[in-house]
Amino acid sequence: MMLMAIAAIASCEKQPVAIEEPEVDNNGTYIYTINASVPEETDVKSDYDASGNFSWSSGDAISVLFHNGEENKFFTLTTTGTGASASFSGDIDNGYEIGASDGTDSDKKIWALFPASVNHTYTAGSNPSFYVNPSVDFSATHFSANVPMCALNAAEGALTFENIACTYKFIVTGIQNTVNKVRFTIYNQTTYGLSGSWPIDDAKFINYNHASPGSANSTLSYVSNVVSNQAVFYVSCRYWGTFQPVITITNEATGVDIKTFTANNPMTPTSKTTVKPLTLNVSDGNYYAPAIDIDGVFNDWDGITEYDGTRSNNGSNSRINHWRVTSDALNIYVYLELNSEKITEARYIYVGFNTDNDTNTGTARGSIPGCEQYAVIYPAVAGSDPLEMIQGADPRSTVNGSSDGSLRTWCVLGNPSSQLELCIPRSKVGLSSAGTIKVGVSYDNYDAKEQSLTLE
Repeated sequence: MMLMAIAAIASCEKQPVAIEEPEVDNNGTYIYTINASVPEETDVKSDYDASGNFSWSSGDAISVLFHNGEENKFFTLTTTGTGASASFSGDIDNGYEIGASDGTDSDKKIWALFPASVNHTYTAGSNPSFYVNPSVDFSATHFSANVPMCALNAAEGALTFENIACTYKFIVTGIQNTVNKVRFTIYNQTTYGLSGSWPIDDAKFINYNHASPGSANSTLSYVSNVVSNQAVFYVSCRYWGTFQPVITITNEATGVDIKTFTANNPMTPTSKTTVKPLTLNVSDGNYYAPAIDIDGVFNDWDGITEYDGTRSNNGSNSRINHWRVTSDALNIYVYLELNSEKITEARYIYVGFNTDNDTNTGTARGSIPGCEQYAVIYPAVAGSDPLEMIQGADPRSTVNGSSDGSLRTWCVLGNPSSQLELCIPRSKVGLSSAGTIKVGVSYDNYDAKEQSLTLE
């Protein structure tokens, strides 16, 4: 299962860690291996796995400090093992030796940090800075509890990990069966940070310092799969620092917030050896079901009127073969069948909204007349062959000329035609009210005839 029990290991005695002699290879690196274990008789109630015992999980990774002359660098060592004992290995650049550059024969200053990150840093004469990733998609990467730990050793062969932050375990329950993946976004209303790079002090605590209200360092965002109608997230924070979170649970597939929880009073975490569990029930949340799922499966467009995308002035150069448009309470959806030969990085799609149904007002957008609102979408992100298509949030999209990133797209390449579906939040284009408007689409300035759309 997941990496578990990391918050618990600080309170139990560890077995010494055996470190093998380097094994040199022919790729400018050598393989370094660490064998780590904990006592089988540990009675720590960590609640990270079913048995409550410490367990490594295949894919867990640690950062270990090495140096080459005055240069210090963390290298990543990973395990494929599971259970109370596991072997971590990784490629180390030739010329690097374990420990810090300011270490001595009697004190090599061997630092190891969990979870691993390429952004952990070390400066001679000080302690490491621990990087807390502000955004992790655990449904796409190896899942771990992500609770920070460190080990500081004077010599090889004696790694002992301990917790370096206080941690809350948020158990999100009551998630409906229709939701497969959720995003957990947390903001600390106090001025103590939650993410970013923070120094480890001499007492082996992460010194989560002050972060400006609303800044990136005051937030975390994690994505996880839903299992048995619940998802679990771990959030670490400053020891004896005030913690007053605002937490939003979002349906990752639709981008719609299910429920938000706001702490009215601050908490002061005082233990780094245990994980405090908190339950958030979202059974009464917002389970809006979108009219169209942006997932590259197009059968939910069946029954929606299909329009001819060609126009007489386009002739054989038409980019759009057919298209459809629909909406629900929150979004507008567009389906396009495109000429595959014309899908390149330089081509772009306009979706224009003639909100007053008068072509003499507004502005032409990509040959669509009378647009009071509009969005621009790019079906491809590279001019390579095969094309890399945008799936999900479109980072280059614009709404009314401003960078946005809220539009979601999915393109499936085919020959001679490709299919693209996209979602535009109504709130982003000022179309939250009910009424009938004209909608037009234009690909590389080849526009299809406007069609009427009635909004709820």
